[in-house]
Amino acid sequence: MKSKEMIIINDGQRIERSFAEKHQITEYCDVRNGIMTISFVGTIIQRDLCIISFPKHYEVSSFSDNDGECIKKILTLISMSRISSGSFDNGEKKEFPVRAYWEIANYYKKFGLYKDSEKYNELGYVGNVDWNRTVNTSNKLIVKNGIIFSPFVLRKTRNKSVLLSECMDFALGDAANYSEMISVIFNYNRKGNNRIFENLEYVTIQLNRIKANYFKDAEKRLIHGLIEYMEWKSRLKDNVRLLTLKFEDYWEKMVEVYLNGNFGGYTDDKIEFIENSSASFKKPKQYYVESNAIRKKRGSQGNDLFYRIELDHLYVDDVVYVFDSKYFNQDIRDMNYKQAYYHYHMKTLYPNQQIVNGLIMPTNKNYYTKTHIDRSDIDGVKIIEHYINLPSVIDYVLKHKKNIDFK
Repeated sequence: MKSKEMIIINDGQRIERSFAEKHQITEYCDVRNGIMTISFVGTIIQRDLCIISFPKHYEVSSFSDNDGECIKKILTLISMSRISSGSFDNGEKKEFPVRAYWEIANYYKKFGLYKDSEKYNELGYVGNVDWNRTVNTSNKLIVKNGIIFSPFVLRKTRNKSVLLSECMDFALGDAANYSEMISVIFNYNRKGNNRIFENLEYVTIQLNRIKANYFKDAEKRLIHGLIEYMEWKSRLKDNVRLLTLKFEDYWEKMVEVYLNGNFGGYTDDKIEFIENSSASFKKPKQYYVESNAIRKKRGSQGNDLFYRIELDHLYVDDVVYVFDSKYFNQDIRDMNYKQAYYHYHMKTLYPNQQIVNGLIMPTNKNYYTKTHIDRSDIDGVKIIEHYINLPSVIDYVLKHKKNIDFK
């Protein structure tokens, strides 16, 4: 990793098509009105190059150790999502197969490299003698002091399925090349050097051929992981990708965990952060925009299309807190009409309570705020933009990762 050229970009950054084509990332870019922009967060590791894409609003002027740690933690979150069953973000076939690697690594941590033994008999004179078979089958020589059996039948065991062991060794050793960037990968020194792995398509065929011979769940998961890893490696060679096209979904889930652990109140249009918060932000069910009576009337007229709104983070205490996780630049540049409407809708549900309304964006700076819209002297609507330090949010989420649900 240290010897590779490094290119730092941002999700949403405008680029030239020639740049995308040169570095083979056109499929991870958006094109609108003839303008091409980056549309991913994560990393692409090529033979002599490492491309790192940070989230929107995360400004990198010169790459620092802190920035390096931040992207590694983002990759950890992406990895956790890939490993999670039913993840909302399963990735693409071209990306590093985190879940497959996880199955291989888990097996190794529990049992070591695959070893299966079978028992067999062998004729000889040194070893564990099977006296029952020896008496029944060996030649017998009667001597003065008794009977001599020749030869003995010996009980032996031998390891089988060398292929699985060698495949594990190859996969763990190959993945370790990326352990500096992808933290779920552990260091591993490859033990063998079988030339069979110069032809990974052949290895995959052999794994598919023998997989029906194994019945234990752990073995089946191991073989499935090995097949997936070999298929990925044979396609991509030295082009390793771990990224997400859905960082806005990660941000929303992280914000909920962070608010519930750190929200301590609201003063002068700013969030007060504390430790061990008792706040209970949640994503509520969608609200119908119209009343039951109006919906019933419209339904009787054959029109059953009823509009609903969906809030990201709602916490009802003495004050009603309505926050939305915002990630896309356009959500900030233009007036957020939906967020303004949320105020009016929540006021109908909680007419006697104060409504605190805000947008939450990531930044690599310390927490700060901006006024998005202020109609407090007209009808009470006031929307504040809250920029929360992304590394702090990620650190908290990774420390409390049991509280995040990637489904």
